[in-house]
Amino acid sequence: MTPQSASARPLSHTLPSFWTLHVAGWLAYGVAMSVSRIGMFPLRYMVVSKGLLMVLGFVISLGLRYVYSPLIRRGTSLVTLLVVSVIASYVASVVWTAADNFLDYGVTSALGVRGDWPRGSFRPFNGAVYNAFTMLAWSVLYIGIRYYAALQAEQERSLRAEAAAHRAQLEALRYQINPHFLFNSLNAVSTLVTERRNDEAARMLSRVSDFLRLTLTAPVRDEVPLADEIDYVRQYLDIERVRFGDRLRVEVDVAADAWEASVPAFVLQPLIENAVRYAVAARESGGSIVIEAECSGDLLRLSVIDDGPGMRDAAAGNGAGKIGLANTRDRLRQLYGDRGRLDLGPGAADGTRATIEIPFRRMRRDPSVETPLAADAAETPEAVPATR
Repeated sequence: MTPQSASARPLSHTLPSFWTLHVAGWLAYGVAMSVSRIGMFPLRYMVVSKGLLMVLGFVISLGLRYVYSPLIRRGTSLVTLLVVSVIASYVASVVWTAADNFLDYGVTSALGVRGDWPRGSFRPFNGAVYNAFTMLAWSVLYIGIRYYAALQAEQERSLRAEAAAHRAQLEALRYQINPHFLFNSLNAVSTLVTERRNDEAARMLSRVSDFLRLTLTAPVRDEVPLADEIDYVRQYLDIERVRFGDRLRVEVDVAADAWEASVPAFVLQPLIENAVRYAVAARESGGSIVIEAECSGDLLRLSVIDDGPGMRDAAAGNGAGKIGLANTRDRLRQLYGDRGRLDLGPGAADGTRATIEIPFRRMRRDPSVETPLAADAAETPEAVPATR
């Protein structure tokens, strides 16, 4: 599926708002109850009496909404919700019935619509079981609609995330594997060949080829294990290290429990590319890049830290750096909603820290997907002259 087809496809049917459904449902209930006993009681009495019952039900059922909504947001199982709804519906019906029985006689008498039939003994909970079925029906409808809306939203988010993954692969070529980068890589290979360092040149070509193949032909996956994402980053940095040599210093600090964390594919690439551009390439002394990952409760925190002027310049500008950050934020929003975020802040010295926070989920590496580890730093050729 192409990004265009995913975005053009209708993602969900728009549901009426809660208030539209709530008002319409209780109005229909009031009308049905008012005409249910025509011939047995005067119509004007039924309209007032059942209208009062409808208004009380309208108000009391709102309380159930505030019982169910937090449970639904926390992902409570459907079985638990049904059990809670049965209990809550009966409690609500007892309150509803008692309030209606207490007010009905006085209101209808005050308005002069009550007949001369005797009131009889006052039984405040008479009809509570009958009304409980009405409240239970409201509860089941409310929970069902909320679950349906959540399912539609998840499907919509999944389709948008799939489109974003396609765009990310194209962006990896446009912003990371751009002509400038390719020129410098090929220039480095040419220098190695000229110096008769043929083995190193072959290794360099192999790395560039592997990285191009990875971004062009890798299976489209919204998320990958962090271990795979670190492999992608290492391959990219090993290619850049040929250009910068000791000017590019990298440290990877990943907590033991974070390697199997699920992360968006290529999510670190724009951050690493910006750090290289603004913290390393821009200075004769080069710079350091630290990649950190740790789990904090139900969150995974990824950080890319540099010691240069860094990505604040990229974020403030209008170039590829700013576009890469905006695209990353968009992908996080599509995949995780409000629980995915990208923040920029001060890093080491005058550098920048780019931090991604997403929900922590484990994801084992797929053995069928080839993600070759980057070569050790010891195997990386010495820096060769390259155009910056």
